[in-house]
Amino acid sequence: MPAFSVALLNLKPGTGKTTSAVWLAHTFAAAGHQVLLVDADPAGSALEWSDLAAMDPRLPPAAAFPFRIVALPSRRLHLRLAEIAHPDDVVIIDAPQLEDHSGIARSAMRYVDEILIPCAPSPIEINRTTPVRDEIAELQDLRDEPARSAVLLTRCITRAHSTANARETLSDMGYEVLRTTVPRLEVYAQSFGLPIPDTGRGVWREVAGDLNERRASLRKVRLWQQNGSGARLR
Repeated sequence: MPAFSVALLNLKPGTGKTTSAVWLAHTFAAAGHQVLLVDADPAGSALEWSDLAAMDPRLPPAAAFPFRIVALPSRRLHLRLAEIAHPDDVVIIDAPQLEDHSGIARSAMRYVDEILIPCAPSPIEINRTTPVRDEIAELQDLRDEPARSAVLLTRCITRAHSTANARETLSDMGYEVLRTTVPRLEVYAQSFGLPIPDTGRGVWREVAGDLNERRASLRKVRLWQQNGSGARLR
């Protein structure tokens, strides 16, 4: 079992899944973690990004994406990753859109510790999260332990009321929402195919920090389960 695993997943394309997965992978790698980025989307956007970034003359090819990346658009992803991932890996899965590749997306959801749903603070994108939540609920019986999920608010306009309104709406719908929000910035929108710049990394460090807090709470739950319900955590 890897140290931690998260899938970026949503109903439709264009929600920021690949951008979020790639920036997060770089952020965890820069913090000293061993990272495995899994491109599970048949479109292969994350893998194409890494190939293009490796051709950038400003960096050695291996420095552009300084972690392992594999293409694995498979309905057996949850079984095959068990053979690929290392025990110390932070595994980040760029999952395909649920509406077109439900088998692959469901396999990713069966594997990971955390399902992260990128969502812009707009009514239409908020409404489209419901099928994802329904799929997560249906998969619970196929997992060894319940799936955890949270919404990552992305493409947020600074100081706009829409972000606070979206957080409130999603919370009322029963979602957990990460504390950090990702602003709508050109550095993210134009980053595809390029090495990740220093500008803009601070936000993703905060997102990674939110995930690490959730990861720590997951460790406590697992330890509690291993020691028995009556055991005291040390």
